[in-house]
Amino acid sequence: MNAELVTVGSELLRFGKRDGNSEWLARQLQRVGVEVTARTAVDDDLERIASVVSAAFRRADVVLITGGLGPTDDDRTREALGRALHLPLVLDESRVEQLRRLYEQYGRPLGAAETKQAQRPRGSSWIDNPLGSAAGVLVEHEGRILVALPGVPAEMRAMFSATVLPLLERAGLQPLRALTLKIAGHTESSLDRRLRDLYAISGLDVTVLGGVEGLELYVRARSVRGRNDEAEKALAEFERQTRERLGADVLGTGEEGLAAVVGALLRERGQTLATAESCTAGLLGAALTDVPESSKWYRGGVIVYADELKPLLAGVRAETLADHGAVSEAVARELAEGVRRRCGADMALALTGIAGPGGGTAEKPVGLVHVALQDDLSSLHRRLRFIGDRDTVRRRAVTAAMDLVRRRLLERG
Repeated sequence: MNAELVTVGSELLRFGKRDGNSEWLARQLQRVGVEVTARTAVDDDLERIASVVSAAFRRADVVLITGGLGPTDDDRTREALGRALHLPLVLDESRVEQLRRLYEQYGRPLGAAETKQAQRPRGSSWIDNPLGSAAGVLVEHEGRILVALPGVPAEMRAMFSATVLPLLERAGLQPLRALTLKIAGHTESSLDRRLRDLYAISGLDVTVLGGVEGLELYVRARSVRGRNDEAEKALAEFERQTRERLGADVLGTGEEGLAAVVGALLRERGQTLATAESCTAGLLGAALTDVPESSKWYRGGVIVYADELKPLLAGVRAETLADHGAVSEAVARELAEGVRRRCGADMALALTGIAGPGGGTAEKPVGLVHVALQDDLSSLHRRLRFIGDRDTVRRRAVTAAMDLVRRRLLERG
């Protein structure tokens, strides 16, 4: 079974917004054996949306559309569905009443614009939205499935998981046997050199995906039907040999992020963490606290962007700043020491660097970042250089800092 993904929204084409919905959906579909054969982004033009949807529905077994189901004038997906499928839109009075009650809860009237969310192509079904007002639309015709979901990521994901995924599973698909391994400390070429011979294991396809947090190895069985046990054994052997060769460079499996891995290790070992940030200005603390229940292991931190705040909030000595400059190993170490003491944490991370685009020198170029980690046994330091724009440098610095504490926790056992 194959699928095409259609993302509706002028912002994706005119303002460079990232299409995270299609990326997420492609992963989910792969896991249930649906091959994504095309992804299309289309602006908020009624005729162009209808044309794209019509062509996709002729080619694919499954068409998944996100965006354009809301109440505003530029939300035109439902009208485009009617044109693409040659079906008139009908107003569902029971859905109007549901919308009226929902809007009353928020103290807002239900106007004509909002009421259009109760329209759907004749013969289609609703997909409930537990997080918003725009319900999804489901069309099943001659063995093909068309699904339209809101573009808000949280709403789309909840609706897909609750309704669309079970629908695909009932269609008789056999889930792919697949494995995702997250890898740190490697480039794609260095990883290829270490694992190239493993890629030849019979029955496995290996895809290397790059990202700010490192690399992902997505491994799946080519032939699943009738060979589930063999596929599972091949995946297990691949994982065993990969972990044996790479050791602590393997972050984990599945979709769990680096911050969650760090949090789990801190909880297991009964340790707490604090942070001091200069160049990243709170990005590290934000990444850590994105993890649910992070308050059980993250004590807090300080943002000391201005040099005069480094002594005041983190205890960096004035002579250290004067002798070495803010972007230095000495300052990074004192930042970690000071924030650990002031926050009463078992461990502390500190970052100071030059994110750019200006401010670099021959001695301290743009992209230079000092990361320090202190615990009750030792003080560690890494001098790193990242290539990329300001955002990339800062995000990679956050990743490097979290990976440093992960490796330290693994060393301590």
